[in-house]
Amino acid sequence: IKHPFTITTLLHNLFGAKRIRQLETRLKCARLVALAVTASERASRSQQHDITVSNEDALSQIVLKGSQFCEQVENMVSFTAIDSVEEGHETSVGRQLSAICIKYPVIAQGALIWAKELASNPDFVTTAAYPTLAPCILCLVRIISIHHPLARPAALELSMIFIGHSNSDISHQKMESIKEQCLRLMLLLSAQGLCIEVISAVKDKLRKNGSSELDSALIRYFVSGLLHTVQPPLTVPFCNSFFGLLLERQCVDALKSQHFAKSRHDEITQLVNQVESQGNEARFWSNVRPMLSNVKSVYSAGAVLN
Repeated sequence: IKHPFTITTLLHNLFGAKRIRQLETRLKCARLVALAVTASERASRSQQHDITVSNEDALSQIVLKGSQFCEQVENMVSFTAIDSVEEGHETSVGRQLSAICIKYPVIAQGALIWAKELASNPDFVTTAAYPTLAPCILCLVRIISIHHPLARPAALELSMIFIGHSNSDISHQKMESIKEQCLRLMLLLSAQGLCIEVISAVKDKLRKNGSSELDSALIRYFVSGLLHTVQPPLTVPFCNSFFGLLLERQCVDALKSQHFAKSRHDEITQLVNQVESQGNEARFWSNVRPMLSNVKSVYSAGAVLN
């Protein structure tokens, strides 16, 4: 595709908040997107995700259907997102949307555009449907990230948007639950190869907004998840990112609390010791060793903050 920006613009016309309403024009946009997808498939000779649609007309109908599904679930209180390619008129709209997002990368991209613009709207978090609709959207994004590796950076960006949401009319417990779901998505993205990007996003959030969007409980939740998934040997960029996060002021305050188990402190110390044992190269030590010493001095100390 020579002009991907044009294709993105067409997808915004179908899936975005300011999408075209006139059916005939939407169908024309869908056909242009279908032509681009078909041309790309032919050029790469790829059969990724077993796309079997043999003509542009059929694919354009699927693109149009995907945009209509997003529009329908936006007006629902909740929907079911499931990791299955089961389709059919008897299945729910959410299941059908999930299926075509799995089968067609272009629909997945469109769904992420829809979700991002919806979540970025400050009025969305104040709607009555937000507490039940937001978890469904995050579930759909998780499914997309599993099946479409190139969509993972957009999934991370969307999860950070949800992290930034707040509404005093929604119970603290419910907002924490939604943000914990965001963090689980981010931990999944970490395991899928975006670990440094995920940690950097969290560090930026802490530096810009302090604890207003990520409180101490959420920080402990996230770091516990990382400790559970991280296994040595570790790369220098990862060490700089992860141990740098542990030294952020908000992170230290959260993890030195009595609410963070001592066994977790021991895990941090053990991880540092394991990294030190693998760091035989001079370049490695020059970049990481001072940071490792700081982490050990902070988390191996017996003092616990109240």
